Amino acid sequence: MPTQFSTLRHFLTLSLCLSLAAFSMVGCKKGDKGPILDDTMTDESASGSDVESDDGDPGMNQDLNLEQLLFSPDKGLKTVYFDYDSSTLNGRALEILRENAERIKEVPGVIIQVAGHCDERGTQEYNLALGERRAQSVREHLRQLGVSGDRLITISFGEEAPEAIGSNESAWSRNRRCEFLQARSM
Repeated sequence: MPTQFSTLRHFLTLSLCLSLAAFSMVGCKKGDKGPILDDTMTDESASGSDVESDDGDPGMNQDLNLEQLLFSPDKGLKTVYFDYDSSTLNGRALEILRENAERIKEVPGVIIQVAGHCDERGTQEYNLALGERRAQSVREHLRQLGVSGDRLITISFGEEAPEAIGSNESAWSRNRRCEFLQARSM
């Protein structure tokens, strides 16, 4: 009898281990939306024009088109501009962020990089810090408007990526900004 009990216990232990292993391979934790897309996509597959999911779901094509629309130059997310030496959101910035938040919520599978920029005045260190404060200010306001913080990452370029070249108020006002870039898809 002891050998039958040992064999049964061994069988149950082995069955439990196999079940747990199988569950861990196919189970997803709550909130997991699958693999993150990497940069190995070809231009054809990323274009969204002739793309369908493996199961023939035409909704995948629609998602890619909406994603592209978020970052199109003419209809995409709008840039937010700041006053001199400020990370405070003015009235126009708040209006733009309301519009951007609605667009972002329409395409839930995209992670967005909020990039803070500055004009050329100030030291490099100061401008990097100011660009980060601007990006954080935009991120926090988008969160208050219902965009998940998990979808927003911030970066500061300081004065290193100007939108306009020049040492005058016209150029400086265009360089004091936060813009929205696609970080990756979820």
